[in-house]
Amino acid sequence: MSLEESLKSSVVLISPSDIEESVKKIEEEIKSHEQIDIDFQKKIQEELDKIWSTLSWLKIAESQGVWKTKTCRHAIDGVCEAWNISDPGKLGIPQEVISVNQDGTKRVVVAKFYQICITCPLYEPRRSQ
Repeated sequence: MSLEESLKSSVVLISPSDIEESVKKIEEEIKSHEQIDIDFQKKIQEELDKIWSTLSWLKIAESQGVWKTKTCRHAIDGVCEAWNISDPGKLGIPQEVISVNQDGTKRVVVAKFYQICITCPLYEPRRSQ
């Protein structure tokens, strides 16, 4: 496997609210099956509780991404000027959130794709003037 192939994204972008809906449907489905024994039901509920816990962390991370997008000095008019993304597909960044400048550089429209800001090492708060 080449380095380029190993860099291809295996990330699937999904919002916490989509996951919440799926989990709620699963919970309703489980409740409708009264035939399931109690021990199995407990195991399932424990797994669902873990998923809810993970979702709460995802929501925290999501709020951090939104906050960073709004407060970062590199986010100018909703576009990140810190990163030049040469191959968005390799990084799992949807093409519709890429802005191509006149010089051919590709930037992420963080106003649409704030998730990239969550763990950005280049974040710097805007300075007061």
